[in-house]
Amino acid sequence: MAVLSQMRDRSAVILVVLLVLFVLSMAIGGLVGGADIIDIITGKNPNILGVINGTEITYTQFNQAYINELNAYRQRTGTEPAESQIGFVRNQVWEVFVQDILVKKAIQEKGLAATDHEILWRIRNNPPEDIKRNPSFQNDQRQFDMAMWQSALNDPNYPDQVWLQVEAHLRQRLPYEKLQQQLQAGVRITEDEIKREYLKQNQTVKVNYVFIDPQKIADKDIKINDDTLRDYYKNNKDEFKEEEKRQIQYVVFQTKATTKDSSEIRALADDILQRIKDGDDFGELAEIYSEDPVSKDKGGALGFFAKGDMVKAFEDAAFSGKPGETVGPIQTQHGLHIIKVEEKKTENGEEKVNARHILFKFTASRETLDKARDDAEYFAEQASEVPFKELSKNIGQTPQGSTFFIKGNGFVPGIGLNKRASGFIFSGKIGETGDVVESPQGLFVFKISGIQDERTKLFDEVSAIIKNKLKREKQNALAAMKAQKIYEKINSGTSFETIVAEDSLEIKESTDFSRTGYVAGVGREPKFIGAAFSLDVSGDVSKPVLATRGCYLIQLAQKKAFDEADFNKQKKQIASRLLQRKQSQVFANWYTEAKANADIKDFRSRFF
Repeated sequence: MAVLSQMRDRSAVILVVLLVLFVLSMAIGGLVGGADIIDIITGKNPNILGVINGTEITYTQFNQAYINELNAYRQRTGTEPAESQIGFVRNQVWEVFVQDILVKKAIQEKGLAATDHEILWRIRNNPPEDIKRNPSFQNDQRQFDMAMWQSALNDPNYPDQVWLQVEAHLRQRLPYEKLQQQLQAGVRITEDEIKREYLKQNQTVKVNYVFIDPQKIADKDIKINDDTLRDYYKNNKDEFKEEEKRQIQYVVFQTKATTKDSSEIRALADDILQRIKDGDDFGELAEIYSEDPVSKDKGGALGFFAKGDMVKAFEDAAFSGKPGETVGPIQTQHGLHIIKVEEKKTENGEEKVNARHILFKFTASRETLDKARDDAEYFAEQASEVPFKELSKNIGQTPQGSTFFIKGNGFVPGIGLNKRASGFIFSGKIGETGDVVESPQGLFVFKISGIQDERTKLFDEVSAIIKNKLKREKQNALAAMKAQKIYEKINSGTSFETIVAEDSLEIKESTDFSRTGYVAGVGREPKFIGAAFSLDVSGDVSKPVLATRGCYLIQLAQKKAFDEADFNKQKKQIASRLLQRKQSQVFANWYTEAKANADIKDFRSRFF
């Protein structure tokens, strides 16, 4: 009865958890509608961001999911996402929409659905993972307790709404599981695959090797004349094609804290310190004023930490304080800190401090930010009528200029990775001014100052590049020839050591390494590692191996034998891991094919 009573007390919490579970499972599916397609080109519905096999994704739907993901990122990291991370998150959200629509189509076409009997069985015998992770149904070891779950099921006083939400979640989830089961039905793991995986992770070799460095081939042995260079240029012009390039001029309006802002932040920190000394609660003040997203909601609590865990100025202040004492403000690269020392202890011979802190960051005030924004927007507006250089002079700046650059992945010199700015630059005309762009450096106002059309580079521009390429190829070929001669002498009966000494080469000895490991002096060089593991008898020498840096001859020193007993211990775990990997790959392959065959219209560039 005590358990049921406790569970009744928590029923409101459980209901909230299950509601969240259901909402999350419906988050994308519920947002994607199936309305008739509206001709976007005619402008009847400019809110359409994409269309997947006839199913619309509106900007409103997409943006809500996108904002949710950004908020989740902020909560996980306690920081604002960078421009590059914003683009990554946006693409992830798009992929979730696309995948959800394609999966739903497949489920519909295959007629997959969850029966009442299946849902009831799952509720009784295998509830959703989120239920299993709920502390209300876990024992003292934080393991799911089926008895506690069954007690809740049999409790007539339990809210019906809870079970309705679980049922709704499973009714949507089970068809997805059935689709996965159908796709993965033929996946099997063989004994040979398990053994290969075991050897890949566990078997090691040790080798002796010599390295024939192509760069040590004398220049006198390499003849490359002008005719050879011109012939290569003529026959490989595609290598020298250059995308359209553009350049910009820009000015930056700073959004960093001014001297006045910093003074005000220091004054605030001093005022809060005085309030603490006057008896105000440290934790309450931390929740109100601290700008540390990790500790703020915990009243500034940091827990115990040792020396070396914090930046030096912070830990020096914390370790010098006495329990109950408040010290600061202390300045670090993060800002100003007021620190309250809660207690100290020695653990395993190491001194530790338990402390709270309030962080004040040196950030620009709203007044500074608003002024920078107003100035930047006014400048951008005037730049369409007044020469950029003249405007810049009026505000005491000299416009900065970029080199010519390609569109690429959206990187803009000076600004950084910004696909929106890049899109404008590569679609506008010379002299056009873009919108104000925010970046960690400040607010950018830029104009397109030059366009270099797509072209093939002239011979004179690339002749040195061609020469270096052909020289490297000849050096590699000569190094390989030298290695081959050594290998042939070894096959004729001369020892590895004797021949190496005759050619003044150095024998190097590796440490033990695996198929997925790192070889000191060589690196993760697949050809080298593959050749080493192809040798079976100590003393055997590989054929010449032409790798990234040069040519190698490899002699096996030692190879770890296959350990049958250890293999049998790991066999089950390896098989499970391989099965999961194969199953994931099967679904990934299905999705790739479904996506390739889908009718996908992506209009995100109109909005972002």
